[in-house]
Parts: sequence; C-alpha cells; structure tokens
Amino acid sequence: MTHPEPAPDVPQYPFGEPHLLDLDHRYAGLRDTEGLRRVEVRDLGEAWLCSRYADVRRILTDSRFGLTPPEACAADAPQEAPALTSAQINRVTRGGLKPRRIERLRGATERIADELLDRLDPLDRDGSPDGDRTPVDLMTAFVKPLAADVLCELLDVPAGDRAEVRALLLGAATTASPPSEAEREDRRALARRLADLIAARDAAGAGADDLLSAVIRAREEGDDRLTDRQLVTAALRLLLPGLQNTVLMLSNFVRALMHHRSDLERLRRRPDLVPSAVEELIRFTPFHSTSTFPRYAAADVEIGGTLIRRGEVAVGALCAANRDERAFTRPDTFDIERGENAHLGFGMGAHHCPGAALARMQLQVAIAALARRVDGLHVAPAAVAGSAHDGSGRVIGWFDPLPATWSAIRP
Repeated sequence: MTHPEPAPDVPQYPFGEPHLLDLDHRYAGLRDTEGLRRVEVRDLGEAWLCSRYADVRRILTDSRFGLTPPEACAADAPQEAPALTSAQINRVTRGGLKPRRIERLRGATERIADELLDRLDPLDRDGSPDGDRTPVDLMTAFVKPLAADVLCELLDVPAGDRAEVRALLLGAATTASPPSEAEREDRRALARRLADLIAARDAAGAGADDLLSAVIRAREEGDDRLTDRQLVTAALRLLLPGLQNTVLMLSNFVRALMHHRSDLERLRRRPDLVPSAVEELIRFTPFHSTSTFPRYAAADVEIGGTLIRRGEVAVGALCAANRDERAFTRPDTFDIERGENAHLGFGMGAHHCPGAALARMQLQVAIAALARRVDGLHVAPAAVAGSAHDGSGRVIGWFDPLPATWSAIRP
C-alpha cells in the first residue's frame, strides 16, 4: 500500500524511539492543545492522534470505531468468508481464559519461577563468591522460559513434549516485522502441534479444565460451530500475542525497577504491594510507545473537539493517556502504592486484552519472586536494545538480552 507524502506540518508518528521511562515532550503539549493532531503513521498514512485519557478511552469503547475500514463491511463489497468471526474469537476467549482458571495457575507459576531462579548460579564463573561476576541474560534464563512454561501449564502439555512446545512458542512469538521464514515455520509447526493436542484432548473427552479442553467445549456453542482448523487458529490468537506481550512487559518492568531500587526493596518487605506495583508499572512504563490498533470511523464522530470523518483513522497513544493529569494524580510520579489506577494498558471495552488476567498473574508472580529472592540485582545499561514493530502499527520498547548480575539468590 502506498500513501501520499505527508504535508510539511504533519509529523511522523511515533515520536522518535521509545525510551524506558520518559515520554516525548510533545505528548504533554498535545494534551493541553484543543482538538486532535494529524500525524503520519508508518504503513498507514495520515491519522488523528488522541493523547488525552478521555479521548483514547472514547475510541476504545465507542462502537463506531472498528478495526477495519467501513468500506470493507459494505454490503455490496466483495468479501471472502472470514476464517474466524469476532463472535467466535470472543467465545473461545471467554471459555479459555476465565479468571478462575488463571488464578488456579498461580501456584504452578510460582513453582516455575522458583525453579528458574534456583538454576541461576549464585557464584562467579570461577566458583568464587567474590569478584566480578559474568552477567547472565535474564531474558533467556528467566523471562522467556517463565512465560512459555506457564502457557504449557495452561495447555496441560505432556511433560515429554514441553521442551518442544516451549521452543515453538518462543520461536513463533518474536517481534520481527515482517516475520522471518524461521518464525513462519515455527508458527506452522506450532499449529500442527496444537492440532495434535486438540485431537488427543477431544478423543479423551471434554471433562478436563485446561485451555484446550475449554476451547473444544466452546466449539459447540452458538449457531456457527468452529472447525478444527478454526480451533487451532483461535488458540494461536490467544497464545502468541499473550506470550509476546508478557515477555515484553516483564523485561521492561525489570529494567524500570532498576531506576526504583528502593521500591524493589519495599516489595521484598511488603509483598502485599506487588499487585498495585504491577498496575503502576503498566501505567507508568511506556512499553507501547504508540497506540493500540488503528481505529477506523464507521461514521462521522466528534472526539476531543475534532470531527473525525467516516473512513478516517484514529490512533490512541496509551502511554500519553496513562500520564494524563486529568485522570491521574501526580501522573509523572512512580507510586507503587497508588490507589485507584484505571490505566488503559490493557485497553478497554470490546478492545480489552483477552489475556489481561493471565498477564497480570504472571507479572505479579515474577516481580514478587525477583524481589523476594534476588539480592543486589543489577541490569547493565547495554540491555536497552531499542524498539520493534509488532506488525499491527505499534512500536514496542524491548530489551533483549537483559544482562544481569546479583549478589545472592535467596532460598
């Protein structure tokens, strides 16, 4: 797709490279300026940028904004039958990621986190507890295997198959855009593996309480029965974005806590603060430097004093909305005891992240384990790797690897 060259006064968006904690200064100015700002978005063309909390919340919850241009839904437009409808995806999501099912995984997630930390060598490479340590990559030693192993638990993958499924999950959930051939092959192999697991679970009966059994039961609900291929596609749509976002969020949060070491120590003494700390990390850390998916207006809509015409695009800057002084007291202050925290980090309304409960649980367990067990944690500044495009028009701050050292691993 090609787009005309932007007008000279239309800035490129996103604004520069994502940074760990600091937002581009232009966001504050835009929040204080009446109306919306026209911007040029990578691979999309011109769009209206929403940076105030109320405006971003509006485009997330207003049913007149959709994920596709209105022309694509016109009755006389040629269409192919979609592989999955939104109703089918929502049905599978409701069945597979119920908060109660996720909470039952907490104990297994804590066990996985502790086992991963147990494997970290508490000594120097030469066997001496003193002297300079050789950094260990927390991404490969803790962050990624934790996220992948929890999904294996959620899927109830047989123990003998977990190493293979873990490798396929991590290979298929990279942030390369466009995906490499290796990533595409991992996705194809993962789809075949999930098809085998679904067939085996289906043959054994639907009495189990794992994700795949719930997905199978959801197949029969509604008027449009899902095919086996659709079941696999639905499972992939639940698993891969959730894995990718959990890895990206946890890696960003570990790095952010290096700037707030006193808070990390407080979490060791006050583990009851971990849930509110995770919510504050989601609000405060701009790991998504732009918006959720672009939203297309299906009708003329007035947002923030600007008329968005039918067919035009609006994008919401979550990072800017989450620092809006109209919605948050002292928005630029990191406060792990912040009370009411209605951030938009997981979206809202029909566009609320279906894996939010799973991500929250994993982030809480991981942050609590690091605070409780790892003394003197230090992540090298060189860990900052820049940004990655996730294929949806978003730019994500990421840290790969996370070279870390520590003084001791507690029992």
